[in-house]
Amino acid sequence: MASVMVLLTLFACQERLNNSTQAPPLVDGRVDDYKALGIDPIHIADGVDLYFYQNQHFVWIAYTYPEGSWGTLDMEVQSEELNGPLNLHVSGQLGEWPVNHPELAPDSPESDRWWNMDGWIANEVWPNGMDRSGATPRYKFKNAKARELQLSKDRFGRGEWQIRLNIRAIQTADGQRTNFSFPENEQHHLLKVD
Repeated sequence: MASVMVLLTLFACQERLNNSTQAPPLVDGRVDDYKALGIDPIHIADGVDLYFYQNQHFVWIAYTYPEGSWGTLDMEVQSEELNGPLNLHVSGQLGEWPVNHPELAPDSPESDRWWNMDGWIANEVWPNGMDRSGATPRYKFKNAKARELQLSKDRFGRGEWQIRLNIRAIQTADGQRTNFSFPENEQHHLLKVD
């Protein structure tokens, strides 16, 4: 019986090696997975490329940003499955609230309204120890090379999603910080979700 199990395991491993399908992206702050999947990015600003990918269960959205940027995000998403448009926030903390009810957004870094995500995850700006050089210790942060979100089709549904990315703290070539939206002019990007 053990030899049959070993043969079945070897057969399954060989089948995986022969299967050319690439694994879906990992929400780890890198875009190598999207490139390996052959995803062509949408160039939306200097140093900012946007990637979309979906499989049977999830939609991934990722974007790069120039060195020295934070690339924080407020993303509006609307779909037939949702009762109204939601704001998905990604910075040093994650959270969501209805776009039409900004008073429900967390009102401080200590608010219990943070970390209330339902059916999505993202790579936040990572805490990275403490700076104790001054009179008061302060958190230090480390940033990834890209911002990524993974959204569940069970929560957000299938069909047409309307999304708008409000990307913040992007460092320009002259060292200034800028914010911008994709698409511009209060428009929404239509994403067909199978």
